[in-house]
Amino acid sequence: MADFEDITGWRDELEAFEKTEEGRAFFAGNKRYRGVKMPYENVVQMVDLIFADEELHEALKKGIWWTAYTEEHDLEPHQEEFWELNPIEAHDTLIAFKRWYLMKAPVPFDDSNLIVAIWLATDIEEGKLTSLRIGQAKDFIKEHYPLYVAFAGETE
Repeated sequence: MADFEDITGWRDELEAFEKTEEGRAFFAGNKRYRGVKMPYENVVQMVDLIFADEELHEALKKGIWWTAYTEEHDLEPHQEEFWELNPIEAHDTLIAFKRWYLMKAPVPFDDSNLIVAIWLATDIEEGKLTSLRIGQAKDFIKEHYPLYVAFAGETE
């Protein structure tokens, strides 16, 4: 079982793993899990980790700011301002964290499915949810993200 109590050094751990044969095979092989829903418990854990780590939380907030800014200013990728202000490092941080979590978590799912944890962290940060640990959160997830999250006892 992976240790998620202290994630200090997660980025270095991921980079080292990606350079190994095992790491390359692992990430290539996980594509077979496309479409597998992420267990609710892992979603909660990943969201908790994002909020507990300053770098990850800041990256999340920059992404939220960026989405709001592009909508408010009607920016498109072909515009120079789009690329001048785009917090690419924040996006890259969250992508790397998803890959690290996939490497550490003992469940079979593809990193494309991990985006739901970032979406839910965004929902919490924006005040659409107060926590994933309340009953209403499951209803919210079932309504907004039914293709991405599996709950214990459910059949897919």
